[in-house]
Amino acid sequence: MDSAADRIGERGYEQLRRAAETHRSDLVLRLGAEVGLRPAEMTAVRLADITEFEGHRLLSVREDSEVVRETYLPDSVEHDIRKYANAAGTDDDEPLFSVSARRLQMLVSEVADRAADAAPHLQGISTRDLRWRFAASLLDDGVPPDVVCALGGWDRLDRLDPLLDEPDRETIVTAVDGSGGRAVSSESQRPVDWIMTVSEALAAAATGEAIATAVCDHLTGTAGFEFAWLAERTGDGLTPRATTEIPETAVERQIDAHIESVTAPLDVGDVRVIDDSTGPVALIPLVRENAVSGVIGVGASEELTDAERAVLSALGVQIGHAQVAAERKRLLLADTVTELEFHCADERTFTAGVSGALQCTVELSGVVPVAGQSLLYYLMVEGASADAILSYADTDDGVTDARLLEEHSDGVLLEVVVTDTPALQLVESGGRIRSVTATDGVATIAVELPSEADIRPTVNAVTDAYPETSLAAKRETERPAETDTGFRDRLTDTLSDRQETVLRAAYHSGYFEWPRGSTAEELADSLDVSSPTLHNHLRKAQQKVLTAFFDDRPAEPRRPADN
Repeated sequence: MDSAADRIGERGYEQLRRAAETHRSDLVLRLGAEVGLRPAEMTAVRLADITEFEGHRLLSVREDSEVVRETYLPDSVEHDIRKYANAAGTDDDEPLFSVSARRLQMLVSEVADRAADAAPHLQGISTRDLRWRFAASLLDDGVPPDVVCALGGWDRLDRLDPLLDEPDRETIVTAVDGSGGRAVSSESQRPVDWIMTVSEALAAAATGEAIATAVCDHLTGTAGFEFAWLAERTGDGLTPRATTEIPETAVERQIDAHIESVTAPLDVGDVRVIDDSTGPVALIPLVRENAVSGVIGVGASEELTDAERAVLSALGVQIGHAQVAAERKRLLLADTVTELEFHCADERTFTAGVSGALQCTVELSGVVPVAGQSLLYYLMVEGASADAILSYADTDDGVTDARLLEEHSDGVLLEVVVTDTPALQLVESGGRIRSVTATDGVATIAVELPSEADIRPTVNAVTDAYPETSLAAKRETERPAETDTGFRDRLTDTLSDRQETVLRAAYHSGYFEWPRGSTAEELADSLDVSSPTLHNHLRKAQQKVLTAFFDDRPAEPRRPADN
């Protein structure tokens, strides 16, 4: 190994840690040199992101609140994280550090300056050097370069070139088998192959359907799995969307035969292997907006390693994120959309049930999808008192929370968190809710879908889950030209899902009005996040909105003020 590439070295790392004067400083060093985190990734670390797998600890690494990968977490570092969090009184879902990434970089520089008094070569050490120490120590321990890439978030193997020796003759001969000089395919190379092939598929595909098909094709054609399929949740079951090297009927049989393993028990990050009549099948959760929306199944001819499971889990998140982004972009850019109108008389749904029970009229003024398979409804209700509506909500199994925002002479504005509604099925299918109204026990739901989308699976999913719901109308609608399209597109590209969720919720709940319709604490409770987390997302979202509004605008000459 080129010693110049790893400026710190084992001895130098010990000296750095001795120069750390606070628990926080030492923990930042460890997160960089032993976990491989970047400063921005350190600011997002939460206790809730630590999981256990077969006696080992894994850490979900976040970027703008989205999980981008999983990495290995040494037990001693996990112990220090919990010790630090307990001392600081940090909740499980709160960021460990309440400072910026830039401040953590400066903190490392300060420690390095102190350490340089005894070890001059540590002068100027940065967080980037800590990550090189992380990679160098793993490579020295024999961890394959592709696994190091996956753990540290490097996108290409050549990023590690400065840390790798040129192979000598003995290494070359050992790495090549005796049949025509063909290189042996090591098990350690497999995870990076999966990352590369699936990433290529995601980059080339423009729609959710194309993504599903391309992923299955690449997992079988290049990654070497015997077969692959992708199924999405519809109602209480799963519907295959794409299959490769296996008939759809066989996929349906696998799902039916292992329904308990394939559906409810599958959590984010939980890659499960079942024994099917065709052989082992790895089940990978397809994650969209922090909730499992489906399953990817692959035929595994041999046992998966922990590193391979971690990579597959990360791929499930990556694929789901790509599907959501593709569907949103397609819906935003479509000149025409398909508008579906459903009539729902199922009293399980809050809007239909409350309108029938209290003989009132309900109209949706805003909706925000919330992680955990629920929707945040903002409802105008006329014809019933706030106390009566809230009392009804308390007895509704499909409502997890409800509160009064405003009371007017002609009605009340409520915020309601609903978990049992056809609208949730429609949102999970990539639709955009345009309106919800309810009267006399019947709710009318209007939703937009891309015009080229196959609506049959969506309609079937809704009517199967809610038998008293029917498709009342279907029409193609042309979108009027909007002068703010560029502005919205820029925001869509920059805002993370979580930031958009918080911003929408704040807007609809009256957080920006004066006097405020909701406090930050109330808003945080509604979204089931801590107050610091809410403020963090809200500040970042507001900054991006203002940046999109003010950047690249033609300067207008100021007019002199009238005297």
